[in-house]
Amino acid sequence: MRSMNKAIPLCISIALLAITMGGCQTGASSRSAVTSSYVSLYRSGDYDGALRAAKAFPTTYHGSERLIAGMSLAALDKPEDAKIWLQPLTSSSDRHIRGRAKATMGLILAEEDAHTDAARLLSQASDDLAGPQRGWAAHYGAQEFAHAGDNLRADRLRAISSLRGPSGTVATVTGNFTVQLGSFSSRSRAQSRARDTANAASNAGLDSPRVEITITGNRPYYAVRVGRFGTSDAARAASIKFPGDTAVIRAN
Repeated sequence: MRSMNKAIPLCISIALLAITMGGCQTGASSRSAVTSSYVSLYRSGDYDGALRAAKAFPTTYHGSERLIAGMSLAALDKPEDAKIWLQPLTSSSDRHIRGRAKATMGLILAEEDAHTDAARLLSQASDDLAGPQRGWAAHYGAQEFAHAGDNLRADRLRAISSLRGPSGTVATVTGNFTVQLGSFSSRSRAQSRARDTANAASNAGLDSPRVEITITGNRPYYAVRVGRFGTSDAARAASIKFPGDTAVIRAN
């Protein structure tokens, strides 16, 4: 397993870009049920199921179903297919859909080392999004501008990135130590590890594992971490409750 620090995320991970699609449904009850289905499946991390459900809904060039399909494909490590679904949405009249599509496209390009284009899309996404989503898009955009050598724009986005919240759906936690469940160069592998260890975290009385971006050797990686502990001994006691390789580290 390659040590990875590359959310998204967007963390956003792509998963960092929380999906709230209440305003995108039509009046038909059957369509509402399908819409609810693909959004719920995406939120739960069932990207295959979300993709199937989104494809079952009549697609448009501005609808949430197309966004969910594209984001699910990106999470499934199918970037070229994801781009086909997402590209038309980057000019959507709905700023929330447009922002999420640009952010996801930006994260895909970041993984392809297309730093200038990635930075441009993430910066634009931060203008369209609001709150933590805006902050995370700016966070990733700042990293990409820095990789592209544009420190002025990187600094501007760093100021906005303070809006970002936690990397995953977790409660506020405190403590100097955390348990790292893996570090990967692929965001989707980190998300998979987080999903696979969610039950163990729940059984241990901890919040869901979160995906955090770290930098090693000037490269971003995705780290899967869980819990915050006051002492390293407490963190080590928790770490044995998880399958696979784990490590106790000092929390950021």
